[in-house]
Amino acid sequence: MNLENYVIFKGTKDGVTVLFDENATFDELCEQLEKKVQEAGKFFDNVKTSLAFKGRTFSEEEEQHLLRIITDHTTMEITFLKTENNELLQLTTLLEKEMSPHNLTKFHRGSLRNGQKIEFDGSVVIIGDVNPGAEIKATGNIIVLGQLKGMAHAGCQGLTDAFVASVYMAPVQLRIGDIITRFPEENKRGPKPPEYAFVQEGQIFVMALS
Repeated sequence: MNLENYVIFKGTKDGVTVLFDENATFDELCEQLEKKVQEAGKFFDNVKTSLAFKGRTFSEEEEQHLLRIITDHTTMEITFLKTENNELLQLTTLLEKEMSPHNLTKFHRGSLRNGQKIEFDGSVVIIGDVNPGAEIKATGNIIVLGQLKGMAHAGCQGLTDAFVASVYMAPVQLRIGDIITRFPEENKRGPKPPEYAFVQEGQIFVMALS
């Protein structure tokens, strides 16, 4: 395939889709993506849109690298990311459907280490892990596109309609509104599907995203 066709941008009613050739090397894709973003110039500047990666599955590190190429060369505001990773698709679909339209959303690329904290008046999306000792507080929802092993407090100003979702849910402490729950030690081990936590009848329930 011609190098020019390794990366193709397509506009859809839902946003912008980036099609990646499954046979190209990752370096070739990065080179072509950077070239096409630069050539597009102001087309992407100040555009608020969803972004979908299609054609192949990328690792979390590769996704972050591709996002950096786009954000380093444009002022595009990405409202949410869709990928070929089914777990991430489930969570971003939940984000798209359930998040209040008026909610501001903070996107953080990269994992949070012990001692790091994010507080935001709105909803928070972490593209990475939240490690033990890290903390997220949001007046809206919290979505972690990785492992949630630290502390998460959604709806921290009393919004019990908020939710917390993660690819791997094993927080030290989870709060929604004024309701607190702790995950037992045995729930922190072994594979399990992506989950989301919500409040019902004054209690926090955790269900698989399926």
